[in-house]
Amino acid sequence: MRSLPPLTSLRAFEAAARLESVTRAADELSVTHAAISHQLRALETWIGKPLFERRHRRIQLNEAGAMLLPVVSDAFDRIAERAGRLRSRGERRTLTISAAPSVAYRWVVPRLAVFSEQHPEIDVRLEHSTRMVDLARESIDVAIRYGAGAWPGVVAHRLMSGHAEPLAAPALLDRHGFTNADLPLSAEQISHLPLQHEETRDWWRRWFEANGVPGADVSSGAVFHEAGVLIDVAIAGQGVVLGRWALADEPLRHGLLLSLNHAPLSADMSYWLAYHESRSSDPVIIAFRDYVLEHVASEPPPVPERPRL
Repeated sequence: MRSLPPLTSLRAFEAAARLESVTRAADELSVTHAAISHQLRALETWIGKPLFERRHRRIQLNEAGAMLLPVVSDAFDRIAERAGRLRSRGERRTLTISAAPSVAYRWVVPRLAVFSEQHPEIDVRLEHSTRMVDLARESIDVAIRYGAGAWPGVVAHRLMSGHAEPLAAPALLDRHGFTNADLPLSAEQISHLPLQHEETRDWWRRWFEANGVPGADVSSGAVFHEAGVLIDVAIAGQGVVLGRWALADEPLRHGLLLSLNHAPLSADMSYWLAYHESRSSDPVIIAFRDYVLEHVASEPPPVPERPRL
């Protein structure tokens, strides 16, 4: 019998070494931080020496770990490649999509039913995570990414604008004495409304500076670290948000949110359908790509006429 280290430990080691983080490895493998730490210690015990230099919130390979990683990575790559070929020979195929939680539930999920009807031979698996997956090394077929669209080795098709603009619920405007006839509001008027923030207060500061109110007070209001949660906060009437059109599509159509001012932030950023260039001829990816691009092209603009308050 071969004398091999525990395979679970090798998998944890490869992910932690590649990502240089126990936390990110745990996220990728859908296990706890403690489980990854346990597997790393088990592997080091089996080998008889440390494999990492552990620093505050970060790990880095030492000499022994650097010697082991290429061998482990190559073995996993070969297994994944061969297993993928065998899987593709069956009658059914699986399409694995990676997207941030907000994009997964607000944009991808509503569009999957029609795709599944058109391609019943393809099983869809949706992974939601805020990290940027490695399309060359991980078992992800396509990803929905936010950015400028230039990633090495990746084919990217623009889906929709990623810009944000001030959004709020009709009830919030009503509480502050505004009616539908007052829209659009000026940046000065918006500066006196309660603000909510995504990731940083800097977004609102930049928006006010670009729209003639550089001294606006953006120090109040909660900071949320997930774009979809921010949309829910706005729908609940808790404040004005710089919401991304792509995620606020349905609430805008149904009048749950209103655009207070069409001046955009980050108009140069977009959402993209991305996959590794080596997979460009994969029929499953082609089927999903063609469906998504056709679906996006046929959708009306996200902002309807503003309903009466």
